[in-house]
Amino acid sequence: MDVFRYPKPQSNWTENMRFHPTSKPLFLVENFVKISSNENDIVCDPFLGGGTTAVAAQNLKRRFIGIEKNSEYCKISRQRLMQKPLL
Repeated sequence: MDVFRYPKPQSNWTENMRFHPTSKPLFLVENFVKISSNENDIVCDPFLGGGTTAVAAQNLKRRFIGIEKNSEYCKISRQRLMQKPLL
């Protein structure tokens, strides 16, 4: 069995760094995107939230589709995707 060992997502965050109550660490999501897709593939996240999957996909040269019903989280995701370097 394979096990990924990462610190708890909220264990070292400050309130300003939190994008969504259930955000996952970017390095963890990048790992999943990297091992489950190839460059130029389309990654779909039907629960976009703070956009971590979209940022991971963009960092790894994947295209993505994000679906989110909360307009505030859509704004956060857009802002994160426009930042350089991506967070």
